[in-house]
Amino acid sequence: MRNTVCVLTMLLICLSIGALARQPHAPITILGNDDFTAANGVLYGTGTLDDPYIIAAWEIDVPAGTAYGIKVENASAHFVLRELTVNGAREEQGAAIRLGFVSAATIENCLISNTLNGVAIISSTDVVMRDNSLQVTGRGLSVIGAVIDEYRHTIDETNLLNGYPINYFCERNGERVSGLNSNNLYIAACENMTITDNEIIDGDGIQLAFVSNSLIDSNVAYRNCEDGISLYWSNDNTITDNELGNNHHAGIQLWLSNGNKLSENQLLANSYGAIVSASDNNYLYGNTIAANPIGIELNAGSTQNTITGSIIYHENTRYGIIIHQAVANHVERNAIVRTEIGIVVDSLANNNTISANTIIGGDTGFVVRGSYNRISQNMIARNTYQGILFPETYGKEAITNNRIFENTFTDNAHHLYLCTDSNANLLYENMFFGEASKLISDYGRNTWTSSGVGNFWEDNQKTDIDGNQADNTPVFLFPIGVQDAAPLLLPLSDRKGLGILTTLKIQSVILLTEKGDAIQLPVLIADKAYERFIGFRSFPASLVDNFPALLFCYNEEVSVYFTMETVSFPLDIVFFDEHGALVGSTTMEPESPNLYTANEPFRYALELPGGYLAEYEITAATRLILTLDE
Repeated sequence: MRNTVCVLTMLLICLSIGALARQPHAPITILGNDDFTAANGVLYGTGTLDDPYIIAAWEIDVPAGTAYGIKVENASAHFVLRELTVNGAREEQGAAIRLGFVSAATIENCLISNTLNGVAIISSTDVVMRDNSLQVTGRGLSVIGAVIDEYRHTIDETNLLNGYPINYFCERNGERVSGLNSNNLYIAACENMTITDNEIIDGDGIQLAFVSNSLIDSNVAYRNCEDGISLYWSNDNTITDNELGNNHHAGIQLWLSNGNKLSENQLLANSYGAIVSASDNNYLYGNTIAANPIGIELNAGSTQNTITGSIIYHENTRYGIIIHQAVANHVERNAIVRTEIGIVVDSLANNNTISANTIIGGDTGFVVRGSYNRISQNMIARNTYQGILFPETYGKEAITNNRIFENTFTDNAHHLYLCTDSNANLLYENMFFGEASKLISDYGRNTWTSSGVGNFWEDNQKTDIDGNQADNTPVFLFPIGVQDAAPLLLPLSDRKGLGILTTLKIQSVILLTEKGDAIQLPVLIADKAYERFIGFRSFPASLVDNFPALLFCYNEEVSVYFTMETVSFPLDIVFFDEHGALVGSTTMEPESPNLYTANEPFRYALELPGGYLAEYEITAATRLILTLDE
């Protein structure tokens, strides 16, 4: 009988709360169990599981300068926020409701309107949310925790974020989440998930925490208030073929997440294309990154990450790739075009390997503040300020023990500037084209030969008398008169130092002419997007003779265009279909603004030095035969 009376009493109280008009109340701050008082809006309850504190039927208008409408922290008591209205929480670091370090809280039937951020749940456990409406212009739901238990909440689809159900998936295994058209998707404490073909626009993006061994592919995330896709404490996932654009922060962010593979994503016009923070052993491959002020950033001690095969372009990009306080990472085979600065090796960015990148058409190719890095095999061309800049530190730090070797510098306004705080950096087997020695400024204490081998200077034209390809007459570099004691008389052989072209595999092809002649050609195979994107861009004209042709290969027949932007010599191009039949050919003029293609779809495009078409009588009957080198 007593239990029946208690139940009836509770029912009457709940009905009376629902019937009451919401009364105005000041913002509520509860900083521990002792603060659950009538003054802080508590109507009844003792804080137990069976009798939680009830804060209900209040309307809270948050004044300017106040961060939270309701803030509850460091509370172990059970409590319920019910039938509340919170308006006007507009502070950037605030929220309508913040729960921090609490357990067993319930938020139900609440209305949040005219606010920047909705509900923030920080380092809390066992939070229940149901039947709430969040009307925000910023982040709707934020869940942050240091351990997996702090994501085990019950947040169902009866909650609405700007009219869309909140999609909070927790503790799932092997499920598929597909086909959502929403403004939010939260995946927490899950493994072996497949998250595919969702459109998450104008909201919270796709957030993963404590997720492992899952596939995130073919999703679209645009115009979200922070990241398109974010990973936190999430390992060994594959993120591929997603379109992530115009997000306020990053297209993709990794934080404390290891062993993930990010490939073939399009990261367009976010503040950052991708950020890797305090995360190790991630592999970023083949992503297209355009018009982000920062393309990719590694920071916060991230190590052993690999960035490779990226296409990073657009003049709105300030930094193509920046490594900041991150060590032992690998940056290789990236195409970086028309960015303000191609690659930044920032302070405390040490022991990184940066090789075979092609960096052209920007302001500065490299800015180096770190030490003990290896910078090799890069093509650094057509930068309007510097090829590589070691900026002045004014005695704050030394830039030391970097190895810069087998790089090509061509058509830069100035090839290299080494500051007064640079020392013990080693530069050798680089190729400097143009009036090369006049385009170097070394104010430090650096070395320009290694084991008796110096650098190639195009303006140092002398005869190789003894056949060792080196000259015993030093090249002097100013202003302090440091010297390359053993300059090379010939450019590097074996395609060294040519950026992405250095890495292409070589193969033989045969052009079978109408007359039956079989012309065998060595070609470099460009069958990946970043390889096709670069082609002969900014290739030094003096190296074209006897250099292999380029064969562009596609997985299927396509109709795409070719550009001669930054190519300073003519090229003949021949197009073939999937059977090797010629479907078009033309001569492409140096530096031409025109775009070139065939009249029919093609699978292969062969670029040859200008004049080849006429010399070898390549006509419509010519066929392409692919063969493997022995």
